[in-house]
Amino acid sequence: MQLVLDSNEYIFGLGFARKKSCEAILEFLTDSFPSHSISICRTIVEEVRTNLLTKEFHTFIRLINLFTSIDEDFLVPFELGVKYERMGLKEADAFIAAYAEWVGADVLVTENRHFLTKHSNLSFKILNADDCLKIMTISLK
Repeated sequence: MQLVLDSNEYIFGLGFARKKSCEAILEFLTDSFPSHSISICRTIVEEVRTNLLTKEFHTFIRLINLFTSIDEDFLVPFELGVKYERMGLKEADAFIAAYAEWVGADVLVTENRHFLTKHSNLSFKILNADDCLKIMTISLK
């Protein structure tokens, strides 16, 4: 499964205010590597950097380097962002949606972008960490 994990998955999985489901999905992905692939863009990396302490951010970078490389934002076609802005999304949300489509993600894992589920014509699913983890563990059985 091709995944894009939103910044909050990393922040709640590695940072001070932890959320069990976010910790669990990062652990599962590490343990099941390379069963699932992760894509990450510079915007997400920068948001994570501003919300983690230096030591936590270093752990994040080691984790990312295990799975993938960082895609620069300018690689995402401008037209994809415009497409999502025309759907009524704010600029940052439109970019993350465009990025998920551009990398061919099956799922955007997020704890706070569920308003995207109101758009039935997305090329990817929107799941929180807990729901995504359930699907991934079922698919391994």
